[in-house]
Amino acid sequence: LMLLQAAPLVAQTDATTLEVRRNGTEIGREKLTLENARRRGLTGTTLTIAAQYPAAAPLGVRLERSSDGQLALFQLDVEKPGAPVTILAASNAGRLVLKTIANGSDAAQEMPGGADVVLLDDDVVGLYSAVADLATPAGGRLTAIYPRTGRRTSLVAKRDGARILLSGGVIGTLTLDAAGRLTRVELPSQGIVAVAAQ
Repeated sequence: LMLLQAAPLVAQTDATTLEVRRNGTEIGREKLTLENARRRGLTGTTLTIAAQYPAAAPLGVRLERSSDGQLALFQLDVEKPGAPVTILAASNAGRLVLKTIANGSDAAQEMPGGADVVLLDDDVVGLYSAVADLATPAGGRLTAIYPRTGRRTSLVAKRDGARILLSGGVIGTLTLDAAGRLTRVELPSQGIVAVAAQ
């Protein structure tokens, strides 16, 4: 995957593997690595996710956020045999710029952005880590954009101790450990439960 070939970052803080199950059957695994650094020595965080689902093309994600939590860079690589796709996104003055590179051509689009925008993908549950970071006790109102499909929805992420309750366009529960790591994702409408491997 392209993002896994990038230069190593300065400080690795944590790695977790999620076992992803649909209706009780394991369908894949995702390795999440969170680092307290960004490329070129910039401050902020970098979340990388390597998703392996035997029934689908491998996926790789890189999500960089600045020290104030703003989206700095998003990269999603889909390794389809003979037809790899890369989706890039970045914030720019309150706008979100999305670029898709596939089959030697690219297309770009611009849409409203902001601190309340999260990028999700139906095949990468580890991206809910970014939702957890933006949850509040009163309920953080977020806009989720799915770059591969163009779907857009609103959700509320309400923090209740180590649990985060999702409502609105996404219904589910996220669970964090004492260090703030994502250890469980439950998305009942999809039959998905992802748990940290022991």
